[in-house]
Amino acid sequence: MPAVSDVHHSTLDVHAPHGWTSVVTVVTPPRIPPSADPLQYGPREADGHRFLACDPPGGARIVEVLGDAATADHIAVIVPGNGHHQGNYFTARGAVGPRAHGQLVLRTMQSLAPKSRVAVVVWVGYHTPPGLAVAASNAPAHEGADDLARLTHYLPRSAHLTLIGHSYGSTVSGLALAAARADDCVALGSPGMGVWHRAELGTGTRLWAAQAESDWIRLFPSARLGRVGLGRAPLHPELNATRFGTGDITGHTNYYTEDSESLRNVARIALGRYDEVTPAGAAVTTQRSPRLREVTRA
Repeated sequence: MPAVSDVHHSTLDVHAPHGWTSVVTVVTPPRIPPSADPLQYGPREADGHRFLACDPPGGARIVEVLGDAATADHIAVIVPGNGHHQGNYFTARGAVGPRAHGQLVLRTMQSLAPKSRVAVVVWVGYHTPPGLAVAASNAPAHEGADDLARLTHYLPRSAHLTLIGHSYGSTVSGLALAAARADDCVALGSPGMGVWHRAELGTGTRLWAAQAESDWIRLFPSARLGRVGLGRAPLHPELNATRFGTGDITGHTNYYTEDSESLRNVARIALGRYDEVTPAGAAVTTQRSPRLREVTRA
């Protein structure tokens, strides 16, 4: 497991066990292999970070735990979409950084339920498509779905578990559900869940979805023909996801905006506080929560 000593530069110092090289220069995302070896899950710590899996340097996949998953009552798993990989995991910032999203979800859960034990797993556990052209294929989602499903069985069975997939990450989540152990699945700005019928999602998981009115993903065509197409969107009547409110966020990448109703609803679902989830279109007063800044950043 690499120990990243400088997370702000493109050249990352890595203390590399198992014969890995000691320095990795991160420049471009790795190419998507025709078939990836299954992730080997297991707890590892390096430079204050807790990892569950990581490809060798130069690889794509990395899985980090924020908080203590071993003792958590509620665990949220962040599944990002296009363009994320080990090389930009610690440098991605702002609206599109999965690690930042995980930190925001964790802090919001802690703010809403300060007495609950919560954790977040940031799962960049598949070779994400580098752009929209590749994202028309469901092949990367199929490659990652088995590893995501295995993660849900690796995590403590006593914990309430929520998968949170954004964009293409929701496709991975949908394809994983039939074999996964998940209480809830949240699809944010989903182009499709990878399936055509609700029965393909398995049973026992509550399906939630959010889509901002101005999100261009609503124009993405629903299709699936072999490895082409991402299936039906979660809000299609056949899949019948429960749509929740996103407040005043706009666009495709702002579902995790701090203090937004979108983020609060994601955290409420991850905490199992379903009665507090606001429906789409509900009038909501924006509330700035000072506690979000008091909670120690992961």
